[in-house]
Amino acid sequence: MGGPAEATRPVPATRAAVRHVLLVANARASGVRDPGQVRDVAAVLGEQGAGVETVVCASEEDLSAAWHRADGRRVVLMGGDGSVHAAANLPPPAPEVALIPAGRANNIAHCLGIPLAPSAAARLAVHGPARPLDLIDARGGGRVVRGVEGASAGFLALARARYHARNSADTRAAVRAGVAALARFHPLEVWLTHDGHGEDLWLAQLFVANIACFGTGLRVAPWADPRDGLLEVVALEAAGRRSVPVMLGRLRRGRGARCHGIHVWRAREVLVATRGASPVMVDTDDMGTGPVALAALPGALRLVAPGP
Repeated sequence: MGGPAEATRPVPATRAAVRHVLLVANARASGVRDPGQVRDVAAVLGEQGAGVETVVCASEEDLSAAWHRADGRRVVLMGGDGSVHAAANLPPPAPEVALIPAGRANNIAHCLGIPLAPSAAARLAVHGPARPLDLIDARGGGRVVRGVEGASAGFLALARARYHARNSADTRAAVRAGVAALARFHPLEVWLTHDGHGEDLWLAQLFVANIACFGTGLRVAPWADPRDGLLEVVALEAAGRRSVPVMLGRLRRGRGARCHGIHVWRAREVLVATRGASPVMVDTDDMGTGPVALAALPGALRLVAPGP
């Protein structure tokens, strides 16, 4: 698929039950193992008064074909964070998108308050308002990608580059990738520019976050607001590989940003270069070692979520 088109303008959220939806189930998501699960969600959507067409996708090509069939209907994605990543990179005209969480981490659902229970999420998908959600415009390595969660460089990016599995639920593959990355890890020099101000830093990990969580539920920026037009830059120092597990434990508990050796900035535009030491991962896309230009795209995706 080609690169994403320009961001759409934010549209005010309105509360009204939708009449027709297209349910798009990601057959590769860790939480979609049984066709019966998809039928159950379709039934709940119908019980809420929506006319439902169901499509089961096994590839991004399938998703793209379904997207073009939406014809203005709200698209209800049944899948994990990767399903939203893929949808965010499809060209407009973009319909409203709702999410039935069916992944392992479900970072987007956790951060936006979308219920994890399929029946509750289905009710929200029909009756909830579509709210503008910021995305990240990422450009580097000859690619253009829209990010949803954020960008990463350092230990976690090195581990993610070694992870090769059907979806995020393969624990053994994740452990192997993490152990291999840790065995070879040492702090890396990162050139970072945020809103024109340059920093040369030695880091274990860098995040440029759009939402609070990243990866396997790590709370890298608990204060992040994906509707403020800003990116959260979190740079973590570490003396060596032995300090990495400690760092990850603090992030999982949401305490990383309060510790010594953590640098935090907010910016609309960020440039990252690792001089070949680490890939820059945008969500799960490898953008090369840089320079990778990141910019906030205010209100670029209309995603159904609770809220005032």
